[in-house]
Amino acid sequence: MAEGRRVKRYNDLIKRLVSEVIEFKLSDPNKGMITVTQVKVSPDLRIASIYYTVLGGNKQKAKTKEVLKRSTSFIRNEIKPFITARWLPELRFFYDERLEYAEHINELLKSIKHDSDSEEK
Repeated sequence: MAEGRRVKRYNDLIKRLVSEVIEFKLSDPNKGMITVTQVKVSPDLRIASIYYTVLGGNKQKAKTKEVLKRSTSFIRNEIKPFITARWLPELRFFYDERLEYAEHINELLKSIKHDSDSEEK
C-alpha cells in the first residue's frame, strides 16, 4: 500500500512540474493550448507516461505532438532539480483520447434518443 501512495505522489509531482514547464517555460509558438490530463509512472519510477489534450483540430494535434517530441529533453532538464528519486524518469507523451471518446458516446446516445422519440410519434 505504501508503494501505491508513493507512485501516486510521484504521478502528481510529475504532472504539476511538466504542466508548469509547458505553460511557462516552453516558448514554441506551435505548442497550442496544452493541458496535461494524467501521468502514469511505472512502478520502478523510470518511465512517466504523460497524457495531454490540446485545443484545436487534427492539424494542431500534429503540431503539438512534434513540439513535445522535440522538447522532451528540455522538459526533463527543467524538472530535474525538483525530482528527489534516484532516477529521472523517461518522459513519454501521449494524446489523451478519452474526451473525444466521451463526446462520441454522447452523440451516439443523443442519436438513439432522437430515433426512439421519432418512432414514438
